[in-house]
Amino acid sequence: MNRHVFILMIILLALAACINTTPEEPATDPVIESVTLNYSQTNKSLFISADVFDPQGLETIDSVVFYLYHRDSLDSADEELFRNGYLYDVGPPLDIINRDGVFSYLLDSTALADNEGYYRVSVQAFDEDGNSSNIEEQEALVAPNSPPELFAINLPNSFEKGDYVVFKIRVTDPQGYQEIASVIFSVLQPNGSYQTGDSWYLSDAGLASGGWGDEIANDGIFTVTVPTNPNSVLQGDFTFYFYAEDIHGAVSDTLKKILTNPGVHLLSPNMADTLQPYQTHKITWESAYINKVTIQYTTNANSSSPNYKIVATEFAVKGFYDWAIPYEHFSANCKIKIFDADKPSRYDTSDNSFTIKP
Repeated sequence: MNRHVFILMIILLALAACINTTPEEPATDPVIESVTLNYSQTNKSLFISADVFDPQGLETIDSVVFYLYHRDSLDSADEELFRNGYLYDVGPPLDIINRDGVFSYLLDSTALADNEGYYRVSVQAFDEDGNSSNIEEQEALVAPNSPPELFAINLPNSFEKGDYVVFKIRVTDPQGYQEIASVIFSVLQPNGSYQTGDSWYLSDAGLASGGWGDEIANDGIFTVTVPTNPNSVLQGDFTFYFYAEDIHGAVSDTLKKILTNPGVHLLSPNMADTLQPYQTHKITWESAYINKVTIQYTTNANSSSPNYKIVATEFAVKGFYDWAIPYEHFSANCKIKIFDADKPSRYDTSDNSFTIKP
């Protein structure tokens, strides 16, 4: 072997003997993987929890300590220690599940009392060997629950019978959009009766989910499309009431909107009466938001295209007209038709045919 090569090998072996080949020591410090600080509006309680892991096993964790600080507002520089102590993993009442690695502590409504404001919790874990975890923090607001608020986006002023009426309302909640449970409406009809039901609600589900005409899901604009009855005998003021409720049961102020519905409804003749020529019969009606009505009659109401003749045009507010029944050949298929003189599509006819018999 070459003398120089031999010397080089001796040097390399010496260097290799100096290199530390000791394997890396395993981690021993406990780790706090997450911290939760949650205020319950329902129970008025503050829940602290920490998910703790120890490489040497859960049984080696000696303690998990917390420091809870309080300040009156988010920007306040004055912070004071409200409470400190230990988080537990021993099950109820302070913890939820025994020995699951989630250490927790519950401050009930008595402990919190009326101390509203912002809270910051600092948590650290220690094992039996004196090793400590990183310090983890979390914040939460403790305040009375505030109800949702409603703002009109699109509320029409009037509608015609048979229209589809669209309502759009923006709804916010001081605690966040996720707190909104439902947006509900009801209607007071011109006859004094209320209408509402389980399906009378506005949706923010978007068009893809069939959200009652709502365009964009979860944008805070709640929508409902209401079909109206083309054959309704009611007209006048329809008062819609809207309100929102949050998941804690707090209810918003009521948003009120009156929609006018112009129309006319024939009251008489409506029965299968027998009328005689040259007698006077009082034609009566009720109407809303109409100036004048035109009255017609027909003797062939059973026809697919009845032939109507004009009786008179009167101011709608009058509510009646004394009709001198004309002489006609016998007919058992007579009806009265009354309509808005300015908009004939607003009309009503006798529910039943009456007879003109000489």
